[in-house]
Amino acid sequence: VDAVLFTHGHADHIFGFDDIRSFNVIQKQVIPAYATTSTLSDVQRAFDYVGPEGEEGVYRPLIDFIAIDDRFDVGDFQVEPLHVEHGPKPTCGFLFEQAGRSFAYVPDCSRMQDTVVERLRGIDVMVLDGLRHRPHKTHLTVAQALELLDRIGARESYLTHMTHDLDHAVTERDLPPSIRLSYDGLILEW
Repeated sequence: VDAVLFTHGHADHIFGFDDIRSFNVIQKQVIPAYATTSTLSDVQRAFDYVGPEGEEGVYRPLIDFIAIDDRFDVGDFQVEPLHVEHGPKPTCGFLFEQAGRSFAYVPDCSRMQDTVVERLRGIDVMVLDGLRHRPHKTHLTVAQALELLDRIGARESYLTHMTHDLDHAVTERDLPPSIRLSYDGLILEW
């Protein structure tokens, strides 16, 4: 694991974080974790025992928390936070670019500003929130996600953060050819 990136501080997006300990042991290194200042505050409140140094005999994740507000690099990747709406607290997705390829990940979103849509226009791969068919005040419906994906025009797209309300086979059958539903274990080739 080269880095951890947090989109926001909701429990369903951060509570697996403690498992990073295994990677510290395997890699024998501190792992950087990137997030906006607001999200880092939420994460550090939930995991107040985590830091870049450990105590002898105590098995804690070793993390270097890094606040971001603009583009940053992780290895060969240029990463750009994409600020979107998802409830009252700041939330972001991320745009990854490397060697002329682009991938964006926006798992929780209820509205995306036109400037973000323009920034994403024509990317290679887009992963976007598509919770269910019924409206929700903090998530995109499948129809809303499809509208945004049409405007973005990615070569291929995946809906994520879906509920049990969606029948996977039925929903996927009705999607345009370049849009699929994500699933556990999905691997995207770069």
